[in-house]
Amino acid sequence: MQFRAPVELPRERVALDHTHRVLLLGSCFAEHVGRRMADACFRADVNPFGVLYNPESVALALTALLDGLPPDSYFCDAGGVWHSWLHSGAFSAPTQEECRARVEARLLPARRQLAAMDRLVVTLGTSRVYRLRADRRVVANCHKVPAACFAEEALGVADVVSRWSALLDRLFALRPGLDVVFTVSPYRYAKYGLHGSQLSKAVLLLAVDELCRRHPRCHYFPAYELVVDELRDYRFYDADMLHPSAQAVDYVWERFGDWAFSDATRAFLADWAPVARALSHRPFAPDSEAYSAFLRKIDRQIGRLTEKYPNFAPCVADYLERRRAAGEASAPHV
Repeated sequence: MQFRAPVELPRERVALDHTHRVLLLGSCFAEHVGRRMADACFRADVNPFGVLYNPESVALALTALLDGLPPDSYFCDAGGVWHSWLHSGAFSAPTQEECRARVEARLLPARRQLAAMDRLVVTLGTSRVYRLRADRRVVANCHKVPAACFAEEALGVADVVSRWSALLDRLFALRPGLDVVFTVSPYRYAKYGLHGSQLSKAVLLLAVDELCRRHPRCHYFPAYELVVDELRDYRFYDADMLHPSAQAVDYVWERFGDWAFSDATRAFLADWAPVARALSHRPFAPDSEAYSAFLRKIDRQIGRLTEKYPNFAPCVADYLERRRAAGEASAPHV
């Protein structure tokens, strides 16, 4: 007996492997999947503006990557803390200089990634935006500024399609071989009411469908349907009953791999998984001989893996270098 309705993956596949440079932007769902890509040694840059929810904020982020650093007018002082209207609160700082420095430090490598990217993955969460009443600009995050400073607005399908069609033309002119994958986040915005949340998702789904019709190199991956229609059970949500659980994200990641990854990529990932788990180990005594022996063991495992998969060796080296640059203790040299 069949007790669920499986979601069929799109027939047209988007090849994605370790030779590609990938930029992921959007909601926390993009963050979760992007982190899994990064941990799997993909050359992936994940949310250089922090988590973004609406299509206009993602478009503004891409425009900033194309055109350069935002002007000072995008920075604001709120209660002694400086924020960027283009970014999440992860970039906020006590002074404007420090806030801008954080933005610039993250923006510059992301611009390099954009200039060389082969795949863009965009996850949209809501069609609702918040505009500053002072100048009507859309903000990525309200940064706990009083609600009276903003006007909430629901974007329509035509708004999203018009904005993104022009932006996609620019991106394809820069990178003619680029493939863009759109997904819609399965997170439910209960603050709008569940019916209001569904209406917002409907706008995003219709807009993305139209963009994929207009642009042959745009594709839709059904992350939303996999959680809402196939898994379809509250046990696949976190305690708030709104966010997909880690198990649900793992399932979507698995189905995404079925759709996008080659057989060689999946074989490498299966062998890489135990190494990745070992690298995620947090040492109790990082200066001990036992931990040094543990790192040497990982080093040997990585050496055997790169011998078995020589085409993946540069990606593994890049991954380890990123870990060392981030100050990760368990990042042996190969």
